[in-house]
Amino acid sequence: MKILFLTRWYPPYGGIFIKRHAQAVALYNELVVLAILPGEISSGLKPVIDDQEDHPGFPVIRYFYRPSRCRIGMVAGMINLIRFVIRAFAGFRYISRHYGSFDLIHVHILTRAAVPTFLLNILTGSPYIISEHWTRYIPENWGFTGIIRRTLTRLIVRRASAVTTVSDFLKTAMQDCGLRNKKFIIIPNTVDTTLFTITGKHKGKQAKRILHVSNFHERAKNIYGILRVIKILHEQRKDFEILFIGGREPALGEARKYASGLGLESPGVIFKGRIPADELAEAYRESSFLLMFSNFESFSIVIPEALSCGIPVLATAVGGIPEYFSTNAGRLILPGNEAGLLDNLNFMLDNYQSFDPEKLRSLVEQRFGLKTVGSQFDELYRSVLNRQGNS
Repeated sequence: MKILFLTRWYPPYGGIFIKRHAQAVALYNELVVLAILPGEISSGLKPVIDDQEDHPGFPVIRYFYRPSRCRIGMVAGMINLIRFVIRAFAGFRYISRHYGSFDLIHVHILTRAAVPTFLLNILTGSPYIISEHWTRYIPENWGFTGIIRRTLTRLIVRRASAVTTVSDFLKTAMQDCGLRNKKFIIIPNTVDTTLFTITGKHKGKQAKRILHVSNFHERAKNIYGILRVIKILHEQRKDFEILFIGGREPALGEARKYASGLGLESPGVIFKGRIPADELAEAYRESSFLLMFSNFESFSIVIPEALSCGIPVLATAVGGIPEYFSTNAGRLILPGNEAGLLDNLNFMLDNYQSFDPEKLRSLVEQRFGLKTVGSQFDELYRSVLNRQGNS
């Protein structure tokens, strides 16, 4: 089958989890990724073709549009939507001419990316499915607003051949927002277990290193809460360091400034920013355990990445995390509970070596490996197209 991914997020502009889904799908199907992205300079209707070695097996076609500078939010949103749709249809034509017609469109992230697919479905009957990853449907990160957006999203979701979410938590949140579809299923995020491994070139595990990996969005990731607890922990013991990886400016700079204000400085507290995936895998292997103190999550892909590299996890029991987290993988605590975080950091620093790396990795391979998730999508595609052919 020929599958077309259509997305508004794709690396290096966010959405690494979408790339991992693409890698999984490409194991079983012919795939082309079409990414329509905002940029400082518009590419017009000329595609930017990416056949880099970091995603062998499928091409990535990118179009860029310059976001509207209109100060009226609704007007700017409509202009951006029109620019997105125009480029999406240009992409449909380009891909059909150069890669052949596609059997199904797989949309990632509502709502803008689904609009051109919805229109194409009305015009030609081309089937589409939707995968949602976003937490905007939950009260803690509420972003499902506006009569036009909500009405259009409900129409798009209802007309889709299927909708997948990365967790039952996210599925329920979407349904609570009135989003209905006859085939609403869970297909989780996936981990490249050939990259995130236990073995590999590295300097050796550092003495008691805590690792945090995220986008540094404070409202979700609660970086400041981590730093406040680390301040207290430093007053109790000096046998550890904490490494923060990820984030973009200004969030990264604000986190550094907050740490400095607490008197937390290198070498005990290190901010490394964004790094390539192979370096991230090494950072996992060289750390004692991963720490996530999130207020909300739809899935948290960094947790299975860490487990795949053989290190345990201390995280909050939010969103979809409890659905797949095992007591054999580390510890879960309540969100925002800084006293509980302090107690469990002490426990993990003293007991991280008691977790079996091979068992941690096996938890990921069985449930989140590329082949496992790729086969789930392949089965879904076939059921959709069989149903389409019989209708």
